[in-house]
Amino acid sequence: MKKLLLSSIFILMILIGFGQSQRFIVFEEFTNACCGPCASQNPGFDALLNANSTKCTSIKYHVNWPGPDPMNAQNAADAATRVSYYGVTGVPYATMDGVPQTGTNYTGAPANVTQGLINTEYAVPSPIEVSLQHYVSAGLDSVYSNLLVKCTQNFTGNLVAHNVIIEKWIHFASPPGTNGEKDFYNVMKKMLPTSAGTAIPSTMAAGDYVLIEGAWKFGTVYDVTQIAAVGFVQDKSTKTVFQSGLSSTSALVLPYTTDLQVMSVSNVPSVTCKNKITPTVDIRNNGNNPVTSMVIKYKVNDGSLASVNWTGTLSSMKHVDVNLPEYSFGIENQNTLTIYTTSPNNATDQYPKNDTIHFIIKAAPISTNTVTLTLHTDNAPQETTWDVKNSLGTVIASGGPYTQPNQFITQNITLPQADCFTFTIYDSGNNGLCCANGSGAYQIASGSTVIKQGGTFGSSESSEFWMEAPTGVGEVTGTPQFAVYPNPIDGSAKVSFYMNRSGNVTLNLYSTLGQLISARSLGNLPAGRHETVLDAQTLNPGVYILQLNSGTDIYSRKVSVIR
Repeated sequence: MKKLLLSSIFILMILIGFGQSQRFIVFEEFTNACCGPCASQNPGFDALLNANSTKCTSIKYHVNWPGPDPMNAQNAADAATRVSYYGVTGVPYATMDGVPQTGTNYTGAPANVTQGLINTEYAVPSPIEVSLQHYVSAGLDSVYSNLLVKCTQNFTGNLVAHNVIIEKWIHFASPPGTNGEKDFYNVMKKMLPTSAGTAIPSTMAAGDYVLIEGAWKFGTVYDVTQIAAVGFVQDKSTKTVFQSGLSSTSALVLPYTTDLQVMSVSNVPSVTCKNKITPTVDIRNNGNNPVTSMVIKYKVNDGSLASVNWTGTLSSMKHVDVNLPEYSFGIENQNTLTIYTTSPNNATDQYPKNDTIHFIIKAAPISTNTVTLTLHTDNAPQETTWDVKNSLGTVIASGGPYTQPNQFITQNITLPQADCFTFTIYDSGNNGLCCANGSGAYQIASGSTVIKQGGTFGSSESSEFWMEAPTGVGEVTGTPQFAVYPNPIDGSAKVSFYMNRSGNVTLNLYSTLGQLISARSLGNLPAGRHETVLDAQTLNPGVYILQLNSGTDIYSRKVSVIR
């Protein structure tokens, strides 16, 4: 008896160590209100599902054959995506946890699903847990669904999480189709954010989790009280479903009590010729306890670490946007903005994996003194305008609105001086040039350098570029030994140079008239690459000549100072 008890404890310890979770099955059925076999098979299938409500749930996709179906018409696209995904050619058709894997799943006619099949699949443990919360807005016009996916043992796959809004029961006074059915269950209303779902990490360790928020502004809903959500995690490649869940209105129990997640960063250009940013960071409280204080730290590249102390009240599952102070940096070809949180409630974050976000900022392309805009108007040309502004926000060129639809327009824009410029294209219809009103497009370029091109945007889209000071007498360019970036300079710039041999180095700044503005000795430097910073904050806007003297070699380069 003692050996048996020890053996049982050992097995239990193994199961706990593996962290296996109880499976909850999801059936996906494809049906239609004009399908005769659907009418004959659905009542028995629905009764079996109802009898096993603690073991499984379902999603019913209404297709558009063999006849019209109002529930398909309300969201034909999402249903069609799932039809294509599974290769469904006839209805009724059901899958149990996706496609068959090792004989435990099921696909085929709903009439052939048995209690034995459900019991067998239910007994297969899962490496993850899924839970959902849904709530309807006070105005009864939207539903919000929060999906929590938690890994309970190490797991790898090509994973996607689906968050599906359903209407649990729809009753018609008279059949909406030709097969006589009046009652329909767990009808798919909307897949959030789209039928593609949300990709989740391909490799997850025990304790890892993903928290996904979704919202749907109601289309056709027959009874708001019947709205709910079904969530499931599926391998996109094998089509196997590993876990599912049915929502309740109760608040989610989150994995950790103290846990912040940096969600996104905004107010930062992805392409810039300016060396200053003022980021706004979106932070969500993923812990069960409110957060009243935190420290937000951020930097660009290997620059100094800036810090902001935040205080307030951030409840569980709520967001806060924090505007961070201006940060100056030396622009490189590719720059990495890093933002992270620390010390929530003056304690340690229990899940630090989601505390940090990285945002890439690329250096703006360089133009000559002429840029060319090529524009193909859509079917609503009167909605399209554009402008080019300098670093002071002054418009130096503009165009539109236009009158001719589907017209190709080419316009050369002369830039008055070296500066950082911003091109912006606007659409008053808030739907860009493509594709609500035809297939419009645009491109702004300088010679073979494409600054920006596109057509799919909302109300506007912008891109920065800069024009370097023109080459003149006394300036040697085209050499990798001496570079200044950014140029034009707003504040400070990085000076990079390469020395073939050691020597004393001086950095001199002259006006265009040859007047010495400043001189700085960098000392005796060894051969190799070096960097220093040119501080231009006290200089008046204008064009200067920066000269590097390494004893045996002299290089000079025109630089522009802007404000």
